[in-house]
Amino acid sequence: MYSINFLPILISSVVAFGLGAFWYSPFIFGREWMTLTKISKSDMMATQAKGVWKSYLIQFIATFVTFAVLGFLISASGANSAADGAFLGIIVWIGFVLTDASGALLWERKPMKLILINTTITLMTLLVGGAIIGAWR
Repeated sequence: MYSINFLPILISSVVAFGLGAFWYSPFIFGREWMTLTKISKSDMMATQAKGVWKSYLIQFIATFVTFAVLGFLISASGANSAADGAFLGIIVWIGFVLTDASGALLWERKPMKLILINTTITLMTLLVGGAIIGAWR
């Protein structure tokens, strides 16, 4: 039987959410992301006026589910260190995120720069989250 500790999953989710907020802020890649996705400042203001908290809540739940699955994989693999957890986070990124992103490049014709912005933050969060979950075991 696999044991999953939900506290490091929750902590990983909060950390990932914070990293994502910083990553997509105007200080890092927020402006570039808006340009590449053709989202204007007025679009962002309209979204915020409608109440963006629902979107944040749904994204947080999705992030939590991602780390719950990663926590299961870490437990099932017998990983028991931050390095093991980080390694599994990288493997998950390569096997699922990077391969899925290739479809956005090939079929949706998304710009490579946008794909790099989006997939790199996912790599970072899976790596850090994996390390947190792995270290907790």
